[in-house]
Amino acid sequence: MRFRIALALLGLPWLTSLASADTLGGFSAVDKSYLVNADRVCTPVHVDASHTATGAPSCQKPAADAIAKLDFKPPTVQSGPKATFAATASGRTLTVTRKDSGDVVATWQADDPIARVGEVYASAYEDRVAVVYVSRRAGHEFTDLVGFDLLQDGGKLPHDPQGPQQPQQPQQPQQPDHTDSPDVAKAVTDAGKAAPAKALAAWQAVLALDADHSEARYRVAAIQAAGKTPEDALASLDALAKSSRADAVEWLVEARFDKAFAKLLRDQRFRAAVGLDRKAATPYERFMGLGGQWEQPGTPCDSATVKLVAGRDRTFKLRVKTTCSGQSVDLPFHGTWRIDGNDTIVLTFPPNKGKQATDVDESKCQLGTQGDEDSLHCSLGKDLDFTVLPTRR
Repeated sequence: MRFRIALALLGLPWLTSLASADTLGGFSAVDKSYLVNADRVCTPVHVDASHTATGAPSCQKPAADAIAKLDFKPPTVQSGPKATFAATASGRTLTVTRKDSGDVVATWQADDPIARVGEVYASAYEDRVAVVYVSRRAGHEFTDLVGFDLLQDGGKLPHDPQGPQQPQQPQQPQQPDHTDSPDVAKAVTDAGKAAPAKALAAWQAVLALDADHSEARYRVAAIQAAGKTPEDALASLDALAKSSRADAVEWLVEARFDKAFAKLLRDQRFRAAVGLDRKAATPYERFMGLGGQWEQPGTPCDSATVKLVAGRDRTFKLRVKTTCSGQSVDLPFHGTWRIDGNDTIVLTFPPNKGKQATDVDESKCQLGTQGDEDSLHCSLGKDLDFTVLPTRR
């Protein structure tokens, strides 16, 4: 169902105004949906490999608590020199393009002739776009809002031919976990303590001892990006992306959320290096690639509300809340995590004081899929079983 608001009141077309249009409340951080007018949740129209979108958004009005659990984030208005997307219309055809290159990322046929295009919005990761447009029917103007899911089959965004042609995949097979030699370990410690003005030289000194050191490459790239030498930063990230070190992917994922790289987020070379626009290629990327945050919306007297937050340091925090008949139980957990094989995440809870952790203190979670996204199924005992989905940080 597409939302339409009649902007001509009482047959007076001069009252028509974009100010009366539906408003975009944001893009969900939990799934692909977007929010209209604070009470309507819509699933965007999928864009296929030929950049064609067919059909209309599917929308519904869920309860307020269900909307809250979808964690809608403010959209980015596509205007000014930093805009990534633009939209134009001809007849019933709406076309979304990349503003810098003019390359088409989506074409779509509206039900009625489009009079003009209003605002264009993008999600934080630019995997979704929403467009406000005005169409004419029966002599009056109506304002509609349509959203598009730009992720093509396989998890790829329509790429910019001016940039890298294909997102980079981590090198396979990877080397076993690497252990720093004593002199490298000391240099890393010294670099971590260095004053900001000396940090770049300190991390470069680590690279002089170990040219493939993953953290050092990452730290150098972050300093270069913050120091307004983006080309140097991109070169450092490219080198990190080509590394066969097992921990290289961890630092590439870290770069996705580091504020030092905020201005490079829309750069196709950056996105290719850190793997933002491709399907996860390793268990680590599946588990941590969207920020390490996973959630299950709860249903009173049926299923628990679950939030799992995992860190690159291999620690986690887990909160499980159940509500029924006016009573609630809120259980916090914490511990460490590790990857076991290709699809198992092992959560280890602190043992009793003075004891070593054993199998009794561990719970295994299985990575799987639900729809077109990853899922994580955990069983912490016969009374605590849940499936969480990734939350976009």
